Amino acid sequence: MKYCLISAIAVSVSLFVLPSCSVVQNVTDRFNNMVGKKEQPVVAEKVKPPKKMGTGGTKAVIPDSSTPGTRPSEEELGGGQWNIAAVGDHKIEVEEDIPYVNFQPSTGRFYASDGCNVLNGDYVMRSDGVMTFSNVLSTMKYCPDVEFAPLISAALADGAALASDCNRLGHDTYLYLRDSSGKVQLTLRRHNMEFLNGNWQVTSIDGNPVENDECTVFFDISELKIHGNTGCNFFNGKIYIDPARTNSIDFSDMGTTRVACPNAAQESAMLVALESTTTARSGRDGRVAVLLDSEGNELMTLKRIQNENR
Repeated sequence: MKYCLISAIAVSVSLFVLPSCSVVQNVTDRFNNMVGKKEQPVVAEKVKPPKKMGTGGTKAVIPDSSTPGTRPSEEELGGGQWNIAAVGDHKIEVEEDIPYVNFQPSTGRFYASDGCNVLNGDYVMRSDGVMTFSNVLSTMKYCPDVEFAPLISAALADGAALASDCNRLGHDTYLYLRDSSGKVQLTLRRHNMEFLNGNWQVTSIDGNPVENDECTVFFDISELKIHGNTGCNFFNGKIYIDPARTNSIDFSDMGTTRVACPNAAQESAMLVALESTTTARSGRDGRVAVLLDSEGNELMTLKRIQNENR
């Protein structure tokens, strides 16, 4: 009796499922037919694989610090992450776990890494330009291979008082923290590629003029993202800024939509130019920018698109 009951249930379930599958299949077929009658959605397509990061460009050179620069303003100090380029006379040249300091003038706090441990604490910028550090805490990892880590931690230790001054070289700003004798204890470096932020009109590619208002590039340096229009297709990708090279900027993971273009040669040239870019420099009054390859050849010129709301 029990067996018969189970068999009856199984038959009932099968009779219910089979029509349901048929209904689902019919709905799917109708949906596919409807989609087939409409324009197909645009699908991102990968362009050529990006070049290896960190190639080309000019290696960052620490400017002469014998003559003190200008006192940093709160805006300069808190404008972003400072990578530690040197501790004392020891120049730091690493590609991973780069030591850094972040200052937050609004809270009087700093956050840092010595290349091994993470530090944080309070700081005060005195009227004479001397920075004092207090309430400093640190993780306690043991990193015998990171020889400069203890030197950085000592420079930012509780009670440290270091005079500060800034010097600018190209699109890089250097911040020097000096002891009471004037000797530089820490040299910090920050890129100033923010001049690229915003929307730009492409005016030339490989020296050839571009007369297409839809050919644009948008840079978001804080988010390290790029997007724009080739004059036909939309594209987007990622930005990489090599901390060891001055004026460094690279674009990777570039993807485009797939619409047939009447001027495919221009689109291809634009995407290749972006792939080949390793540096950038600003032109007249920040209204013009130039992208260059590793040999310093001009790849693309850009004209800033002014915000109509300004």
